[in-house]
Amino acid sequence: MKYKIDVQHLIPINNNGSENNAISFLLCNSETEAFDKFRKLSQKLLQINNWKVNAGKNPTEFCIYHNENDKSAIAQLNDLIKIKMPAPKNNLGKGFDWVKVNQIQSIEQKEIKAFLLQMKPHSCPDNSSGSIAHFYTGEASNTFILAKKDKTLQLSIHGRNEKPNTIKVGFMDVLRNLFVASGGIFGGSKIQWQDFTEEFLKNQTI
Repeated sequence: MKYKIDVQHLIPINNNGSENNAISFLLCNSETEAFDKFRKLSQKLLQINNWKVNAGKNPTEFCIYHNENDKSAIAQLNDLIKIKMPAPKNNLGKGFDWVKVNQIQSIEQKEIKAFLLQMKPHSCPDNSSGSIAHFYTGEASNTFILAKKDKTLQLSIHGRNEKPNTIKVGFMDVLRNLFVASGGIFGGSKIQWQDFTEEFLKNQTI
């Protein structure tokens, strides 16, 4: 994977399971323009209710739990996000896959500004079992990094430690999680997130 802005030191190590990466770039006319877009896009990245994500040709909905209908809602640390996918329903998650916002960080280095959002699989708050309600195990993570250097903006997304969740879930969820985690519903999750990075930088309506 080729970076125009090196952010590899911000990405979790892949210790076990598969990994996925997606990356897109935007060249601005000036550093002032790049800084302004970086600031606005950092906020846009937290407006999860407005994300446009597809699984194949079908939309996948991301919603901030208890704030689903507010398009201007800004995700906060420890927020739960519920994901409605065009796939067999996640019974453990009451029809949804669940993640938790476990990191939001602004980073300033000598020549680079970066904004990082990370999410990890989580249990469903409406299910008392406490088991992870996601097609990946709790060790997985998805890290979104918006970076700026000079006149260049870069958005990259990094899935790490991705293993199908087959522990402490019902038999039907085991089959469902194996199917989704293998890319059966997407044709590969990398394609899904690559489309997201491109559209996110291209569509700059804030």
